[in-house]
Amino acid sequence: MKGIKWVLLGLLVSAVWAAGVAAKEPGTMAQPVPADLPLIDLAATGFQAVAAPAGRQPVSAVPPAVSKTAVSTAAPGQEVVYTVTLRNSGPLTQTVTLTDVLPPQVELVAADSALAYNPADRTLHWTGEIPPGQLDYSLTSLPDGLPYLDLGGYGLPNLCDPFIAAGGDCDETAVTFNLGAEGYSVSLYGRRYEQIRVSANGLLFLDETPTGDPHWLPTATAPGLRLAGLWQDLDLTSGGRWHAAILSGYLAGQEVFYAQWQDAPHAANPDLTSRFAIALTVDRQGHEPAVGGGEIFYLYDHISQPDALIAAGYAIGLQDSAGQRGFTYAYAGPDAPPRSFPPAPGTTLRWQPHFYGSDYSRSFAYRVRVTGGIPETAVNTATTTWSDGRSEWATHYLAIRHQTYLPLLFVGGAGGR
Repeated sequence: MKGIKWVLLGLLVSAVWAAGVAAKEPGTMAQPVPADLPLIDLAATGFQAVAAPAGRQPVSAVPPAVSKTAVSTAAPGQEVVYTVTLRNSGPLTQTVTLTDVLPPQVELVAADSALAYNPADRTLHWTGEIPPGQLDYSLTSLPDGLPYLDLGGYGLPNLCDPFIAAGGDCDETAVTFNLGAEGYSVSLYGRRYEQIRVSANGLLFLDETPTGDPHWLPTATAPGLRLAGLWQDLDLTSGGRWHAAILSGYLAGQEVFYAQWQDAPHAANPDLTSRFAIALTVDRQGHEPAVGGGEIFYLYDHISQPDALIAAGYAIGLQDSAGQRGFTYAYAGPDAPPRSFPPAPGTTLRWQPHFYGSDYSRSFAYRVRVTGGIPETAVNTATTTWSDGRSEWATHYLAIRHQTYLPLLFVGGAGGR
């Protein structure tokens, strides 16, 4: 079909699906198995991209883990102050090691007492703990909603088909999409992910496989990043459909990963069906991150029996990977008193990332004297290692140049002198 591109992951997909079906234990969710990633250019199908309302909640970009600032130009003999700032945007306290090697064109004059200096290798060093930042999501309901799309109408197959074809069912199943294979990633709770997992039970997850019934979010005793659009006990073996794809031309100026459940029946009540979708903005390698990157949208088209859904149990919300941050929008189940009600048709919930607090950063300053000649450039990099295994860095370029000052002239006009 025009506008659709299939991305094969170089796997024997049917064999992997079959292995996943065979490994599933009754009553538990099978480990996610890989699936092809369809890319749909909606503009090629005549779809008119929609613009999410701007200005309702200003989006705060996740700050860099390491930044380094100073003047960009200095003359020989001039003193320059460098400031290095470390920020922990994750959910847990991190032990961080900072190393900053002075370039040959400068000499150290003074440094913060926390920084240790080794003149033998001209290295500034610090190791210590930085508490987590308070990155979380705010929630609004879009008054006009976003359009709910049935991806089956664009020629996409039902994600349940390989499970059923392999002799299994489509109950407690999940699939993995390798976004990174095509240069895509998603940013959630300050971390970048190149894989996304979709459960037939109405949620997206990015690390540990959900177990048990829908529960209140966040829950530290059940960690794992969860995007629960309409988390419930679904069984699509005998009815309903389930699709996912990257959509271009859905939101103006942004691409989204879009997962959709079409008339998905509840496992205990086939007459209780739901039509809903989860859309989250994605970044693409080689492109500037879109404004509003990291946003999440939950779309609701129809729930056949809202009262029956409340009786059966469900959850709508999200939580971070540690189960410490998040929010439950609507819930019915044993964990807590009921909250709110199943969304009405046409509802779109918009989740936007924001940073709160100031304890998640640590800054260091040191002063140097420029000893290099003209027209050299002093280049130095602040490198860090973090207790979660990652490395981050920031580089500064100082151009050594003569300082030029122009005389200030006053030209009098009418009445001037």
